[in-house]
Amino acid sequence: MFSDREKLIFAMEIRQCFSARRIPVFVLLILTAIFGVVQESEVSPFVVVFLAVFAILELQFNNILFRSPHELEALSMFPISWRRVVLVKNLATIVLTGIVTVIVSMTVLYFSPKPFEGRLIREALMYASTMIFPLLHVGNIESLRSPRKSTGWRMDDLVQAAGMLLFVLVLSLPYIMFTVIVRLPILNVFYATGMAWYWYKYSLPNIALKIEQQKTRLCTTL
Repeated sequence: MFSDREKLIFAMEIRQCFSARRIPVFVLLILTAIFGVVQESEVSPFVVVFLAVFAILELQFNNILFRSPHELEALSMFPISWRRVVLVKNLATIVLTGIVTVIVSMTVLYFSPKPFEGRLIREALMYASTMIFPLLHVGNIESLRSPRKSTGWRMDDLVQAAGMLLFVLVLSLPYIMFTVIVRLPILNVFYATGMAWYWYKYSLPNIALKIEQQKTRLCTTL
C-alpha cells in the first residue's frame, strides 16, 4: 500500500513533530490549557484540550511543504507523486492529532476540577471527526498560500497560530449546529463522511497539481 519512501516521509513527520525545538511550544500550550480548565467555568475541558491540540499542531496542518528549510527541494527529487506526498503527510497529521490529543487530555483532565464523564469521550470523537478533514483541506491551501521555510517564535508564526484558532472556531459551526441547535448528532457522521470523501477525491489532487505548478517559484523565491 505504501512504498518505503512513503513510509520514510510518514516517520519523519512523526519524529519532527516531537523534535527538541517544538517541546517548548508543547509545554507552553499544555500549561495554558491547564490554566484554562482550573478556572471555574461552564466550558467543557475538551474545548480547552482541542484548542491546545490544534494550536500545537498548527505547523503540521498549515506548513506541510517545509518541515525544514529545504524539504520541498528534497521532496521534488523523490520518485513519488505530489498527491501521494500530501496524502502521507495528511495521514501523519491525523495520527499526530490522536497522539497529541491523548497526551494533552490526560494532562489537562488530571487537573480539571470537574468530574470526568464517559460521554465526553464520545462527544470528543464526534467533534474531532467533523474537524479533521476540513482542517486538512484548509491547511493544505494555507501551506501553498503562505509557506514558511523557517518557523519559530516569529510574528508570522503567531499570526498563523491565531488564524488556526479562527479556522477552528469557524469549522466548529457544523458540529454546534447539528449537536446543539438541531439536536441530531447523527448528522455529524454524515458530515464527517462527506468531508473525508471531498478531501480524498478533490482536495488532494487539486493541491498536488498546484504544488507541481508552483514548486519552482516556491523553491526560488522564498
